[in-house]
Amino acid sequence: MVFKEILNGLNSKKIERKEKFKEIDESIRMQKIIEERQKSSNQRELERYIKEEQEKRIKQELEEWRKVRQQEDNYGHNPLSIPNITNKSSWEVLKEKNMFRGGNIFANQKRIY
Repeated sequence: MVFKEILNGLNSKKIERKEKFKEIDESIRMQKIIEERQKSSNQRELERYIKEEQEKRIKQELEEWRKVRQQEDNYGHNPLSIPNITNKSSWEVLKEKNMFRGGNIFANQKRIY
């Protein structure tokens, strides 16, 4: 039963928190409505146009930043500079003597027919 009490306690805290958020949100909305009603229609219209322009600028800047990020993701890394078997490796395969160059490596082996 202790486990259920703990869960109920957590659930009640969660419910209280949601109620507080609703109250605060509602009070903020009411304040905005009152402020809007106190403004003249011309002022509200002007603020709406200013806000639309601001949103356009934000959208343009966001698109530019997304392009930069996409460019970095697509071309920012150079796979040729990553250490691999052909470069920047402690075991340099391409610089060793070719062990298969001498001809048939099975020439001195016993043959089974």
